[in-house]
Amino acid sequence: MKGLLKWAFARKLADPSAGSVPTSMEVGQVYSFQTRPYTEFSPPATGRFAAIKILGINENYVFIAVLDGIWSNPPTVAEVRTASIINEHRFAQTGRPAVFGVIREWWKPASDLDEFKFVGTQPASRAERSYFDAFVSHAPGSCTSTLFGANHAAEGEWRWSNDRENVVIEVEKKNTKNEAERAAKEERYRTRLIKLTWEQLKSETPFERWSPSPPFPPEEFTDAARAVIRNACDALKELGPKPRRADVRTVLKKTVIWFNEADEKAGGVIETEEREDICAVLEEMAHVARQKVLVEEIDEWREW
Repeated sequence: MKGLLKWAFARKLADPSAGSVPTSMEVGQVYSFQTRPYTEFSPPATGRFAAIKILGINENYVFIAVLDGIWSNPPTVAEVRTASIINEHRFAQTGRPAVFGVIREWWKPASDLDEFKFVGTQPASRAERSYFDAFVSHAPGSCTSTLFGANHAAEGEWRWSNDRENVVIEVEKKNTKNEAERAAKEERYRTRLIKLTWEQLKSETPFERWSPSPPFPPEEFTDAARAVIRNACDALKELGPKPRRADVRTVLKKTVIWFNEADEKAGGVIETEEREDICAVLEEMAHVARQKVLVEEIDEWREW
């Protein structure tokens, strides 16, 4: 009897098509993947495999958890059965579960994860489903990402637990490189602002790098955002060469509020890079309108 129960429990996770990707996504499906290096300064091959589990699905999102197992080969049904959800502790993390939503248009395992394979199906527990419920209700801490976020969590946590000293050095190298690139970019930007005009600003395509989607927002969001920026530029130009600060503030604030509302409707697609790009465009608009002091107020208006 005991052996029969053990066999029946194993069958709950087993799937005759394990290894192939199902034609449709379902709650409880578990997939494995080979991890990629944590940073560009990490060793080129990890030799490690991790897994994700789908905890919820709706018309907009696939909500996943990154499991805490790390294997030297693609895990089996039996191996993932004992895995739980990773709690992230690397760097400033404080134990948050590695769960997040992936916009359906961003579900691209072929490009985001290596050796992506179906393992089997395991029913989502009540506790696991509660993470999805919190996500769809926009609970604090809810977040979205591409599937590559699973790699970052799995490989990052393994390195933090097993090779912390080296991963800290690698991240410091990455931060140093990023800071140098940021400083160079800021210098180019200051030079640009000196000569910037409405004609030049209107001739350019706002958010030109927001392609492809993912990782950037959906095309319809980007198109609408570009239209809003162009309309705002027209409105500011019509105010004349020396517009009143209150009038410029009205246009800029209206633009920021549009992004607040559009981002909420789209499920929170404005992340770090998008936020930087939007703020840069708004700063340029304020500068050309000769009211650059308003740049400091943008943070008070925005919700992203």
